[in-house]
Amino acid sequence: MISRSSTTDTDEPLAEINVTPLVDVMLVLVVILLVIAPLLTRTIRIDLPKVTASASESRTHSVTVSLDADGRIFFDGSEIALEQLEPALRRRALQDKRTTVNLRSDKNESFGAVADVLARIGHAGIEHVAVVTAHTSKPSE
Repeated sequence: MISRSSTTDTDEPLAEINVTPLVDVMLVLVVILLVIAPLLTRTIRIDLPKVTASASESRTHSVTVSLDADGRIFFDGSEIALEQLEPALRRRALQDKRTTVNLRSDKNESFGAVADVLARIGHAGIEHVAVVTAHTSKPSE
């Protein structure tokens, strides 16, 4: 049998939300986060190999961007402001779609500065970036 309520109030729908299942799901997600978070902070130590590299080929469609130890940026040998780098690269990329950027950086330059320059190179539409390193005469054995 179906039981009916004997109240003769208005026939309004129930406007209550049962939050118990929502709280249960959120607690499970918090527990999963607490278990997974320590695993995400582990780092892997990698000892990169040292090799001798041949000099890069000189190309007519390459541009050299250099960062010195003082944080100055050079675009094909002439100093340029960081804000002007992206428009200059964009103009060069529009002239030649095969434009390659050779990025040279002082070894004491912070990674944040190099990453900022790399981001600006990418925003300018340059697809090929070569990182220039120092040439060693013989590999260490």
